[in-house]
Amino acid sequence: MDNLQVDVKKIDVSSGKRVTCLAALARIFTTVCIICAVVLSLYMSVMRFAHLGNGLQYDELYSAITAFPQLSFSFIWKNMLLQDINLPLFNILLFVWNRIFPFSYVWLHLFSALLGLLAVVMAWLLAPKYWQPLKKYIFVSLMACSFILVAYGHIVRTYSLSILLSTIFSLLGLRFIYDFSQGKEPSRRLWLAFYIAGFLGAYSHFFCTAEFFITALIVFLYACYYKIGRKWAFWGTAVVFALWSVWLYHVLTFTGGLQSTWWFKTPLAKATYDILIFLFGPRFLFSAILYGVILAAVSLVFTYKVKILQRADFILPIAQIVLLLGVVALVSCRVNLWLDRYFLPAMPAFILLFTECLDHLQKRHLVLLILWPALLWGWVSFYWQLEHLHWQEYTGLQALFSHLAKDEQVDKILVDMTKTGYPEAALPYMFGLYIPKDKNLELIPLTPENVSLSWETNPKTYIFLPLCSQIHFMQVSMETRTEEDGEPMVFGRDACIFTVHPAGVSNL
Repeated sequence: MDNLQVDVKKIDVSSGKRVTCLAALARIFTTVCIICAVVLSLYMSVMRFAHLGNGLQYDELYSAITAFPQLSFSFIWKNMLLQDINLPLFNILLFVWNRIFPFSYVWLHLFSALLGLLAVVMAWLLAPKYWQPLKKYIFVSLMACSFILVAYGHIVRTYSLSILLSTIFSLLGLRFIYDFSQGKEPSRRLWLAFYIAGFLGAYSHFFCTAEFFITALIVFLYACYYKIGRKWAFWGTAVVFALWSVWLYHVLTFTGGLQSTWWFKTPLAKATYDILIFLFGPRFLFSAILYGVILAAVSLVFTYKVKILQRADFILPIAQIVLLLGVVALVSCRVNLWLDRYFLPAMPAFILLFTECLDHLQKRHLVLLILWPALLWGWVSFYWQLEHLHWQEYTGLQALFSHLAKDEQVDKILVDMTKTGYPEAALPYMFGLYIPKDKNLELIPLTPENVSLSWETNPKTYIFLPLCSQIHFMQVSMETRTEEDGEPMVFGRDACIFTVHPAGVSNL
C-alpha cells in the first residue's frame, strides 16, 4: 500500500510538471504572437506618413481646392460645397487646417494621416473594458496593419475622418450593450460622445451615415430587450436624424433629375470581386479570411446556440455589414454606389468581426492564434505591392499644362467642364494649380459656341478632357459637331488634349 501511494504521488508530480510545461509554452507562444503584432503595427503606423509628398489624385485635388487659402469660405460654401452632393464636414475641417498650416502636398496629406492614426489610438482607448487584453491587442493591431487603411490613410478625402468616427461609435455601441446586459445605464457623457460621433459621421460620408444609424438601431433593440436606456437610444438617434435630414433634403432636391448613368457601371460580379480585393487583399488572402470567418461563425453559433444574440461583439458587426450591403444595393438601383473605396467607412465593422472570430478560435484552440500574426503579415506584404503609392504624380496635369504653356506656347484652351463630377466653380482653381506661374493660360468652358469663336482666331485651339475615354470623345464630337485631328495626347492615366475640325470637313 505504501508503494502504491508513492507511485500515485509520482504520477501526480509528473502530470503537474507536464501541465506547467504546457502553460509555459502557451505563454511563450502567445507572447511571440503579441510581439510580432506590435512590431508590424508600429511599422505600419510609421508607413502612414511615408508618402505625404506625393501629388494629388483627381478627387484629392477637389478637396484641396475647397480649402484653398485664397478663397473665402462663403465662396467655397456657396459655389462648391452646396453644389456637391458629398457631405461637407471634412472639407470644412480641412479649410480650418489650411488656415493654420501651409497649403502644400505634405500638409494636406498630413491632416488625413493624423486622423487615420487617431482612429488606431481611439481603438485602444475605447476598446470595451470587458475585453481581455489579448482581444484588445488583436483589434488594435488589425486597425493599425490593415493595408487599405494605411494606403488610404493619407488621402485628402473624408475616408480617414469617417473611419475614425465609425470606430468611435461602434466601440461605444458595444459598451452600451454590455452595460445593458449588466443592468446598468450608460453615463450621459458616453451617450453624448456616441451621438456627437454619430452626428459628425453622418456629415462625413454617406456610408458612415448608414453605419451610424444601423449601429443606433442595434443599440435601441438591445435597450428594448434589456429594458434599459430606451429613451436615450431612441431620442438621441431621432435628434441626429433630424439634424442630418437638412442635408438629406438638400441632396434629394439637388439630385432630383439625377440618374444612375452618372457613373459608368461595372458588372455586379466584377464590381464585388474588385471591392473584396480592394479591402482585404489578393484572392488567396481573402479566401483564407473568408474561410476563417465562416469557421469561427459556425463555431460561435454552435457554442452559444440560443444565447448567440447576447454576443454583441459578433451580432453588431454582422448587422453593420449585412444591413449596409442591403442599403447600398437598394440605393444602387437608382445611383450606383457599388464602388470599392466607398466601403472604407465599413472597415471598423469588418475588423470587429475578424477580432471576434480570431478571439473565439484561439479560445477553442490556442494554436489557431497563429492566424493573427499571419493575417497581419499578409496585409503588410500586400501593402509593399501597391505600386501607386510610389507615383509622384497621379493625374498627369502637371506635365499636361507644362507642355501647353512651354512647348505649345498657347494662351487659351477649351475645357470640358461638364463631365468632371465636380462643381464648375472649382475647376479653374483645380487646374490652375498646375499652370506654370510665369504663364498666362486662359481656361474657357467647352461649348459649341466657344469652339466656333476659337476657330476665328486659332483653328488649332486645344481641347482639354480631364477624364478622357472613348465615350467622352464621342460625346464631345456629337455636342460640338466636330471631329478629332488625329490621336489625342494623353498625360498620366486619363487626362488628354487634342484639336478638332468641323464634322464632315477634311482636315488638311
